Amino acid sequence: MKDSDVIKEEHGVGERLGMEKYILVVLFLVQQRWGYIINKEFMEDNITTKQWLMLVILGTAFTHDPSMEEMAQAMSTTHQNVKQLATRLENRGLLKIERDPENRRILRLKLTEEHHNFWENRREKDLKAIESLFNGLNDEEVKNLFEIMYKLEKLSLNLYEEYKKS
Repeated sequence: MKDSDVIKEEHGVGERLGMEKYILVVLFLVQQRWGYIINKEFMEDNITTKQWLMLVILGTAFTHDPSMEEMAQAMSTTHQNVKQLATRLENRGLLKIERDPENRRILRLKLTEEHHNFWENRREKDLKAIESLFNGLNDEEVKNLFEIMYKLEKLSLNLYEEYKKS
């Protein structure tokens, strides 16, 4: 396999499309590698990368107890996938699945005290793990990457919504 520096050089000179292709592949490679790392980090807790993502989104992205459908939208996945993940996490005591009191057909996801305890007990380990993912970047690079990822997330969401409609 070619060295990554060689591949970068081949795509980094010339046209924008070559750089975009490189970025696309690299984003998928980073996702795969970080997924592997996260799986290893949470193996002892018997939590998968997708379960980790659900817990992070549930704990940070909502100001209310989301429905299964809202979580599916937030994770860009199906209601069925969210139900499977939530059921496993409920069995671990990290969340509760409860019927909405106003509409009994809606299932809502609620954080538990065990959820808070779980993250509190992992705080030190998680900080070190996150720092290790970015330790080759200086503060300015992290800030720039933060802004770029924000824009990419917005662009990808809009495109995702368009594709869902078609």
